[in-house]
Amino acid sequence: MRTQHDIFNTPVAVKLSLSEQPTPSSYANYPEGRSLGKTMPMWRVQTEGYLTHPNQLIGIVSRDAGFLDSPDTEWISSGVNSKGPSAVALGRHGNFFHWGFAVSPTYLTTEAKDVFVNALHYIARFDRQAPIARKVQATMLRSTVDQIIDGLSEEGYARTVAMYDQIRLESEARNAEIQQRIDAGAEVSKLERQMLEMRPVRTPGRLDSVRRLVSPEQIKEFDHDPAKVSAYLHSNKPFLYPSGWYNLVVDEELKDLGTANSDINMLDQAVALLSSDHPALGFRLLERYTAESFATQAEWEDWLQAHRPRLFFSESCGYKWLVNTLGESTSTPAPPKATPRSPLATGLSLEPKGGGLLTLTVHIDILLGWHAYANVPANSAYAPLKLTLDLPDGVQQVGAWNSPPAHASIESPALTIFEGRLAFECELLAAEIKKTTEIACQVSYQVCNDQMCMPPTTKRLVSHIQR
Repeated sequence: MRTQHDIFNTPVAVKLSLSEQPTPSSYANYPEGRSLGKTMPMWRVQTEGYLTHPNQLIGIVSRDAGFLDSPDTEWISSGVNSKGPSAVALGRHGNFFHWGFAVSPTYLTTEAKDVFVNALHYIARFDRQAPIARKVQATMLRSTVDQIIDGLSEEGYARTVAMYDQIRLESEARNAEIQQRIDAGAEVSKLERQMLEMRPVRTPGRLDSVRRLVSPEQIKEFDHDPAKVSAYLHSNKPFLYPSGWYNLVVDEELKDLGTANSDINMLDQAVALLSSDHPALGFRLLERYTAESFATQAEWEDWLQAHRPRLFFSESCGYKWLVNTLGESTSTPAPPKATPRSPLATGLSLEPKGGGLLTLTVHIDILLGWHAYANVPANSAYAPLKLTLDLPDGVQQVGAWNSPPAHASIESPALTIFEGRLAFECELLAAEIKKTTEIACQVSYQVCNDQMCMPPTTKRLVSHIQR
């Protein structure tokens, strides 16, 4: 917490009551969290939360990675969360203030109410100062590459293995406790029953984390040697550039120049290329790494000369050089008018196999950039994808569901996700059925992208057996 920030001090001077609390276990997954002790001083904001009071909403933090690479952002405080110790619970971007705590003022502590009032006074200073930078969806940052390189070392991978072992131990203990209550005839929640059905989390291979940075062909060239892969990523980090959903590639054209894309001298080199034997390369680099597009060298030179003192490089905005417009007249953009549709489509099909057996397939298409959840840790805010059959008399499921593979989420290896086109299959045995029999499957899920989560949704899919 930046306790000297204005929101804690003016117009109401707030004396923060700090107490030692257990350090969130998720913090240890981040380099900046490994030096923290078992407890740390915390400030209580809410009198109730979603873990203790199911009727309360879940708060939200912004990822810290790339948050401060624009001159009009402020990190004020983190909070207890699953992202890490630097995630933004309280912060500012332009004239937007992020208050990540979800409860109404009724359930804020007296101190938090005063801080909330101070936050309103504070953000009023930035009226009409629209944000300069806009985050580009699914852009991997170089700080993530640093974490991946760290995890490739023997020590780093040992930490990963230990973390997954601990996740499985905690999951087994939790499930045993839930099963014990069920055996004793006690009531358990729907979420707890879902937890019992979740597949154990798989420990990733040592090179699994580089799948969005290094191609399978390159890994073969490196003889699957983590040290060689690590050296390759480290030496090429200055030339990495976004390519697709959370993918980075080496910009070979920029690498030939030998200047990092975050070095402003790169822009000078690109402008100089416009009067060389390679003008097309100069135009490509300038349009790749800025938000501008000019037709002549003179226009590019004028732009660079006019804005050089105010240029800044933003990875979260797509690895672009942008102009700091603070102090210029800007207007707040209008809010979006439409609510996005659910980016997940479903279908159900039945295929006879003979002998009364049928293959039931639930088809799910998830829009690019979105994901649904497979395995969800205890106390997580996300809802996993779940299939529930509604079968008539004379029809029964044979065996378990055959589910498509899921992979670890970028935010937490304990959280596994589904992406793309999926097919869930199971076998049905239809013994004695009527001429036309309805087969139904209920699909419960939640979909998210890197910026938002849609509310948990349930769809009922129906097909028929014809005899």
